[in-house]
Amino acid sequence: MPCNEDRQAESTSSGTSGIGRRAYITGAGATGFIALAGCAGGSGGGGEEGEMTEGEMTEGEMTEGGSSGDSGGTTTINVITWEEYAEMQENIESTLDGVELNITPSTSSTEMFAQWNSGQDEQFDIAVPNNNLVRRFMDADLVAPIDQDAVASFDSMYDKFKTFVDQQFTAGGEAYGVPIRFGWYGYAYDTRTVPDHEPSYDILFEEDYVDADLDGEIIMYDEAAKAMPATALYLGFEEELQGSEMTFSTDQIDQMQQALVDQKPRLQGYIAADPTFIQEFQQGNFLVGQSGRNEVIQMRTEGADWVEYVVPREGAMAWYETAVVSAASDNQETAWEVVNEFLAPQNGAALAQAGFSPSTNPAVSEELTQEQNELYGSIDPARLDGMIPFKDIASDVEEEYVSAWEEVKAA
Repeated sequence: MPCNEDRQAESTSSGTSGIGRRAYITGAGATGFIALAGCAGGSGGGGEEGEMTEGEMTEGEMTEGGSSGDSGGTTTINVITWEEYAEMQENIESTLDGVELNITPSTSSTEMFAQWNSGQDEQFDIAVPNNNLVRRFMDADLVAPIDQDAVASFDSMYDKFKTFVDQQFTAGGEAYGVPIRFGWYGYAYDTRTVPDHEPSYDILFEEDYVDADLDGEIIMYDEAAKAMPATALYLGFEEELQGSEMTFSTDQIDQMQQALVDQKPRLQGYIAADPTFIQEFQQGNFLVGQSGRNEVIQMRTEGADWVEYVVPREGAMAWYETAVVSAASDNQETAWEVVNEFLAPQNGAALAQAGFSPSTNPAVSEELTQEQNELYGSIDPARLDGMIPFKDIASDVEEEYVSAWEEVKAA
């Protein structure tokens, strides 16, 4: 997520495949594990920055004016979203009579916003950025309020996400975004070497928290968006994460910076891309890693029963993709009907299977097997209580926040 970008790690550096153990920490410190943007199944929330994929359309390649009708009465709804949403296209088109979807895949919520803010809001009807970017769309007057009549499934969502909408996407009594699927960040560890323990961020920062030698066996995300909030939770700065933006004081930012600098001798490196996390973890290149739930679920589906994922007692930063409709769309009602279908049980199940991420609609569990529900389907609502949504840093300390992360990387 931008600043807190998206759940995806986004970097355009080269991957580290083939580099030997202990070789990741190079140059100005622990800077290994830099890789191309991506995450398990193309999702996974907390930081990004990627280029448009080859399949993304540039300005001028879309139908003018967003939605369009053809001589047969078909309404085309142009959508920019994550690649897995294509899994729902055929079913949605067969469900909504006379609607055709034109889906443009993206790997970055920031890129979605940049495109819309540069004028392509007139060419797209729907975008599905991560939650922390929605406020930018709202502040730029790019999005329309939810058509509550068209999005009948809104009431079917987990109550937690309705609360998030009230907190993050509501202005002047109108809500502007519909949460679709979600995930959260904690850490994963290798149970073959690391013993059972009370889940805590202490394991990432403190020596002897568990009875295992973890020096040089820990990785963190190579993003301020993910590493800094985790450090804040470790230091007990939970209250500063609870509002519509992160409100750390300069003293707290200094403490976060120092904790991350002090941690660096324990690190194997920093990691950017989720596929790289999976590859290097499977090769035994680290024992404990800050991670999203998606990566571990994917590893488990591939047979890695030795990996354990936990939510620290201090809390978990969460991402959730949120559908918005362009204020410039000529077919807003139809666009919201498409968004409603994103939450339909059959479509939500297809999306969950494609990206290893649960839907915000618990009814999706009815379309999944017991094994699938255990992995990415049915979620006990109580498990959502400790979720803290990713969000932007307050503007009055943004410079200090960014500088602190740069100082950490240079230390």
